Amino acid sequence: MAAGLPSIEILVGTAELARCAPLLSGDGLLTRAEVLELIVPIVETLFDPRATVGIRFHAQLIVMLNFPSIPESLALQAAFGRRAGEAQFRKIARLANRAERRGLSLDEYIEALASADEIPRDIPLRLFLGEIDRKPDAARIATAVALLRRSSALAVDPLRPSIFCALGWLMWAQGKRALGVGYLSEALRIDPDHAEAAGMLFHIGSHQPAWVRHDVKR
Repeated sequence: MAAGLPSIEILVGTAELARCAPLLSGDGLLTRAEVLELIVPIVETLFDPRATVGIRFHAQLIVMLNFPSIPESLALQAAFGRRAGEAQFRKIARLANRAERRGLSLDEYIEALASADEIPRDIPLRLFLGEIDRKPDAARIATAVALLRRSSALAVDPLRPSIFCALGWLMWAQGKRALGVGYLSEALRIDPDHAEAAGMLFHIGSHQPAWVRHDVKR
């Protein structure tokens, strides 16, 4: 660890240690891409029955969720599995690199792409928007919801909106749109300028996922 920099502890389940080892075996300084890559095993730890998800892990989760795009990515990975999470984080890493080259934050760059309707409509985005009729994993969602609710109970108010974004999407993915809207409305009550919550509320309030519409028709 370089002198003067804070030490940050990474907590993952035993099953994920082998995946993390190459990233954590160096001098302790991680690139942005490596930090994003670590988030996938952190999220998968939520679903490891042997892992202990205690207060320290919840604190890590709360901090992680307050980085740009992480609530959406966590929700996608919770619903559709590791591969969906890996695809989403590769996309975020590409966008973050392009934003840095332009002297923009990731939020600013994504906002600029959205304004120009130039966000790539790839599989992760279409899953997030509910445009693909691929049913999410109900057991993983139930596990994630229970743990995120615990995280939100432990968090101070300014850190809760991003947790509520993940919870709101997961509720919507289960066909519980009213609960999803409730979580996102609470996020905006706490922080009226929370862009992720506002964008998700606009979409969730007027759309149902394709997998929910399909079930209703049957």
